[in-house]
Amino acid sequence: MKIYIKLNIDDAADAVIFRSYAGPLGKRHWDAELVFGKPDHKWNSLLITDKREFLEQIPEIPVVYIGKAEDVEDVFDRVYDVWPRVESEKSRRMRFERLIANLRNANNTWLYRQMLRVVIDSDPSVISIKDVDDHHVIVNKSFEDACGKNRDQVRERGTGFIWNVTSSGEEISEYLVSEQDAKVISENALIYFEEVRNTTGGSRHYLTFKSPLTDPDGEAIGIVTVSSDKTNDGIRSSEVTDFLENLPFPILICDPSFKTVKMNYSFRNQVSGSASFDYIAWKHTLKTSGEPKINNERHNVSQEFFTDYFGKPRFFYISENEIRDSFGNKVGYFVILRDTTFERTLEKSVLGAANSDALTGLYNRRYLVDHINNNGDKPITLLYMDLDNFKEINDRFSRSRGDEVLVKTASFIKECFPRGTVARLGGDEFAVVLEGYADKVAIEAGCILLESKLQSVFRAGGPSATISISVTESDGSMDAEELLLQGGKSMYKVKTDKRSN
Repeated sequence: MKIYIKLNIDDAADAVIFRSYAGPLGKRHWDAELVFGKPDHKWNSLLITDKREFLEQIPEIPVVYIGKAEDVEDVFDRVYDVWPRVESEKSRRMRFERLIANLRNANNTWLYRQMLRVVIDSDPSVISIKDVDDHHVIVNKSFEDACGKNRDQVRERGTGFIWNVTSSGEEISEYLVSEQDAKVISENALIYFEEVRNTTGGSRHYLTFKSPLTDPDGEAIGIVTVSSDKTNDGIRSSEVTDFLENLPFPILICDPSFKTVKMNYSFRNQVSGSASFDYIAWKHTLKTSGEPKINNERHNVSQEFFTDYFGKPRFFYISENEIRDSFGNKVGYFVILRDTTFERTLEKSVLGAANSDALTGLYNRRYLVDHINNNGDKPITLLYMDLDNFKEINDRFSRSRGDEVLVKTASFIKECFPRGTVARLGGDEFAVVLEGYADKVAIEAGCILLESKLQSVFRAGGPSATISISVTESDGSMDAEELLLQGGKSMYKVKTDKRSN
């Protein structure tokens, strides 16, 4: 936006210099266009003169005096600047351009304040700007109407005075830094919240946004507050229906006793389309899949449930949100259902992959370690197993044949020790964890059966593999790594004894 500054210069030499800046075809200084002529007492006029008497003749217009500062000391309030009588043209031009820049900045400051005033007064929201110590600087017309005080009365005053904050038996300071104000200042970020405020029109329900004002270094120096009055906000039933119908997930609106008021298409399609749908009775048919999560601040309860759906589990995450009116009274519930079946199936798949051996399908070492540690206070028995001569099988018949032997060995171990937790530790090493202390008879029978099954994999007279098995007991005092270490040592002793025999 361009500003126009009207100048009167009665010094002929200066006039020649400065007129090069004038007119639409002349040199313009940023967004200021200069017009030379007789001052007309308007706000955008300025007089540049070396005559002291002009200051008395035209008292309303600011003056740049050319001469000595002591000549105009008594009227310094009228003098915008003092320039020397004699200096180079370059210096004069520099002074002049600085003058225009200062005038432009002063004009823009006024203009921006005026635009700010028009904008905020045109907004029906209650708007205020204050410093971090709660001194109010600017408020809009809606703010004046809400508090019953005009902007001159609230300027530099605090919240306690403006909103008549009182407390029985306690002295309340005028300048109050609320919890929300402190959060805006400390986090230097926008926040929003709902509040009830006593105004000249009674208690009103506001949705309030607070934003920090920062200095060039990014430090908060003030707070802008914009509060929208939501007391009388209402939405017609048809609008609620249209909104809900277009949401892609099941939604149910209930009264305070959970009786059905409204449901959307997704709910009718996925759960029930009955107008007499009993939400509580339906919820009791579901099985829980986790503990409820209660958020008292947001008046929300969420929990995951599952039900049988054509022989497969179907999971729902149900969120029950209280609907409250402008003054905090509960008027119903907003129930949202989210189908989490895919998430749970994927989670199970991912966990299975993370805890399983890709080749044999058995648990892997990581799972076995967690399993032992999770049962660390109970007595357990570890069977540590290792195939003998497996390297020869791999070298002679190829790795694929070796993999086949490992897969069959895994299957045989599960068959021979059906009550144990079976894992492949890596390579040709396996482990079985049994609850309680060792039943030597049952373990010996299982080992004999396993050796027999393993031999059925190989041709008679050809290369074959056997299996070395150690038995290690723990009363629950050993962690997984220690138990596996001892089991491994015992197994290698069994293997060594086999070779020596």
